[in-house]
Amino acid sequence: MGMDIMKMVEVVGIALGVIGLILTIVICALPTWTVKTIIAGNVATTEVVMYGLWMSCVTQGTGKTQCEVYNYMDNWEYVLQPARAMIPTAIILGVLGVMFSMVGAKSTNCIKDKTSQAKLIIIAGILFILDGILIIIPVSLVARSIISDSSTQIEGKFELGASLYIGWVAAALLLIGGVTLCITVGVFGWMMGIFGWILSLVASALSVSIPFMHYPEPHYRHIWMVLMTTSISSILGALGVMGSIFGTRCCNCIKSNRIRVKARFIVGIFFILAGILQFTTVFLVDHYLRMDVHLQLSPFALFTQHKLVILAEVCRWSASMLLIGGTILCCCIFKRNQPDSTTTTSTSR
Repeated sequence: MGMDIMKMVEVVGIALGVIGLILTIVICALPTWTVKTIIAGNVATTEVVMYGLWMSCVTQGTGKTQCEVYNYMDNWEYVLQPARAMIPTAIILGVLGVMFSMVGAKSTNCIKDKTSQAKLIIIAGILFILDGILIIIPVSLVARSIISDSSTQIEGKFELGASLYIGWVAAALLLIGGVTLCITVGVFGWMMGIFGWILSLVASALSVSIPFMHYPEPHYRHIWMVLMTTSISSILGALGVMGSIFGTRCCNCIKSNRIRVKARFIVGIFFILAGILQFTTVFLVDHYLRMDVHLQLSPFALFTQHKLVILAEVCRWSASMLLIGGTILCCCIFKRNQPDSTTTTSTSR
């Protein structure tokens, strides 16, 4: 019964990935990313201009629509440039994710080896998650540019197009589908830990680069404390990542189920400690921004504060992922004891 439920959950994850891929192809083709209504003296001369990734369309008040490929670069084409690179890449990753998930699914029986099936499902889940990230970034950037454009020109103002809303839905479906596939294989905990560890590396790089931006004397005088916490957190996260690779069920490095559970528990402890250190960094930066008078009197205060806020935000995301991943891995010790795969059961006399 439990196996049937896992198959159903796996099918749901694959279905969400397929629907997200279809919606991604739709937003790549439709010229409805931004919409601009030009109101003239009468209804017949009113025009609705729609911009897409590859073409623009003009719908007149009479109902006639004309579309043409971009033959010159205007301001909105520069805004859409990141989407032109990320959306096709997302489509390629989505197609690969669907292929891997179809081949590795338990319901298709294309591959009999369970270890190979688990590895393909993990790859498909990672591809779906990356796909969702590649979609949500350009869609959010374009929406932010439209919302921040407060110009009230006579010709009209840009508005959010239907493709942006479809893009958010596609990204959400792909992210949920990727996470669902990872949950079915039992690697969601260490995946969250790995993503949190990657963000901790970014936080360490930021904490190292901040003093060099204000040479010879950094305005953040206690930057060494942040550097120490982020560095130790990155080291603990690296130990957790190395241990999680050997403790997963899809890896045959450890044969004994009991030793594997202990390894996952230790990895979870490493991730939790790394997450606590990342939250400590957030508290240190917040305390400094509130209490340090030297920062407020400095002519470079605004710039330094901006960098520290970015550092705190990265540390906050890293801590959340590390704590979630570590908690999930530690909870495996409360599961019902499974028979050790390295021992053979004795026959009944």
